[in-house]
Amino acid sequence: MMLLAVALAIPGALCAEEGSSLKVFLSLGKGPISRSNIPDAKDKAVKDGLYSSVEEALFATLSLGAIAVNFDTVTEVLSDPPENYIDGYKVVAERRYGDHYHVAVEASVAMDRLAERLTTAGIVLEGSEKPKLLFLISEKRPETPGFDYWWGPGKSFIATVSDAAISDAMAKRGFEVLPHRAIVDDASSLGSDGLISREEAQRIGSAFGADVVVTGRAWTEASGNVMGEERSFRASIELEGILVSTGGPIGQTHKASIAVGTDPAEVSNRAMTEASLEAGRDLSSIIIGAMKEKQSRSTMIEVVVEGTNFFENFTQLSREMEGLSGVLSVRPRERRVERAVMVVNFTGEGKKLAEKLLSRNYKGFSITISEVSRDHIKVDMVAGGKNTFMQ
Repeated sequence: MMLLAVALAIPGALCAEEGSSLKVFLSLGKGPISRSNIPDAKDKAVKDGLYSSVEEALFATLSLGAIAVNFDTVTEVLSDPPENYIDGYKVVAERRYGDHYHVAVEASVAMDRLAERLTTAGIVLEGSEKPKLLFLISEKRPETPGFDYWWGPGKSFIATVSDAAISDAMAKRGFEVLPHRAIVDDASSLGSDGLISREEAQRIGSAFGADVVVTGRAWTEASGNVMGEERSFRASIELEGILVSTGGPIGQTHKASIAVGTDPAEVSNRAMTEASLEAGRDLSSIIIGAMKEKQSRSTMIEVVVEGTNFFENFTQLSREMEGLSGVLSVRPRERRVERAVMVVNFTGEGKKLAEKLLSRNYKGFSITISEVSRDHIKVDMVAGGKNTFMQ
């Protein structure tokens, strides 16, 4: 017979307070009964139910597609002790059935701690800021004398295994990977080590509108015979993330993989793909950590906009503002016929944002900035003329 716990008489006892990150999940658990030890079986059932509550919370956080793509990480998170994420629980129903003890558990899961664990592991959550990535990775194959790369004059036809593998993996993890549609006519040659300089990477990344540029090199080499016709190839990949807004490095990773088979081209490609995917997992955590740190140093700036021909000009201005490097988000606060107030999350202060706005060219109008402080800018849109800063 099903026994209902006394806690059921207190509905909402575990309900999260408004504004809290706690969320209550009802889950079932069961534990095997060994040697008629009911207390031990109940403990196991409760623990099984708590694991299920964390699992339900994870399903509420990630889409089915994100779970499939990040399955290795998801299984690691689900293997963590449930108490890492649960702030309290109560058993609301319990019974013995056959050789198992069954319970229904209400658990309060700290969704913020679960989200922090997922992002630290390199998963971009739905609704969060998606950093734009540009990959500048050179690659050397056993049959080629030097490193190949896609950017620069006459390079548009080049496609590499490492770039394709890691770009696809990072896109599936939720990052925005910028396509290689444009060629940089004045791109500098690689160094003798097959690497692009940080300064050149920052310049190219800025031209593409990237938040982070990933530079590095990848290469495969034969690692000797294995048996008979089988061959072994070792692939290595070295990557470094560079924050475009500062030009500074945010982290590095170095991975290697060995593959064996009878078809040298297939084996070499497989080793390179596996090494690239491993590097991508490290890179996800590195980039998310850097973007979170960058956002923690940002400023919420109120931008007041006024002017004539308001709708058309304001639409253009707001689009330009959203595309500025350092702008993390633009949120409307107030909108009238010829006046709008926006809140801009910017990695810097008001003066720096004003300088960036003044540096842009606007079609059919110019801007005058009359007020600037750490967290406030006043912008007037006027017909024709040049952008000005009135102090």
